[in-house]
Amino acid sequence: MYLHLQKVKYLLATVLTAYIAWGAIQLNSVVYDLIVNIDDTNVVQDFNPQGGLTYYEPLVFTTTTAGDFEFNNYSSKLTNGVTDTSLLIYDNLDANLIIDEPWAFNDGAGIGFGGGQENTFQSFERESQAFQGTITLAGDSTYTAVFASFTPNTMGTMAVRVNAPGQVISTQFTAPIPEMSDTGLIIALIIGGFVAFCYFKVRSEL
Repeated sequence: MYLHLQKVKYLLATVLTAYIAWGAIQLNSVVYDLIVNIDDTNVVQDFNPQGGLTYYEPLVFTTTTAGDFEFNNYSSKLTNGVTDTSLLIYDNLDANLIIDEPWAFNDGAGIGFGGGQENTFQSFERESQAFQGTITLAGDSTYTAVFASFTPNTMGTMAVRVNAPGQVISTQFTAPIPEMSDTGLIIALIIGGFVAFCYFKVRSEL
């Protein structure tokens, strides 16, 4: 029986350490789900070499923590089923959006420049994929994110998930998903379940 107790004790200590480390990571990150509406409110003419109009939606936000921010356009409902979307980030609030070169740009997984990304962007050679990338931002800084498709005359909605290392402040953000308290509750339930499992395991060995 003593041997079984020792095995369970070491296993419990290992699992608890792993869950505490995982919990620390989760509690220090915040996930935001955004529905971005692209309509005729913001539009640029005579910019795209392919012609037509470029519609976009800006989002001004302020970081509270420096680190890696993951931006993922995981779903879209755009004109004619377009899937080609782009993310532009400006660190100059006076920039002429779309027209001016952004500080960072992402055109899909592994395609972009700035913000810690490898410079792999090849002008307007279009990639039929949604933006997805990790961009390193400074703490306590204000940026403008611009969501757009450079397929001419494209409007509609984008579902965008932002995984941030800390809270992001913006009047256009809704509550973070999941809430931090929810994450802590999930961790507590997992640990509690494992402790209960160990208890009954020991009882069965007696």
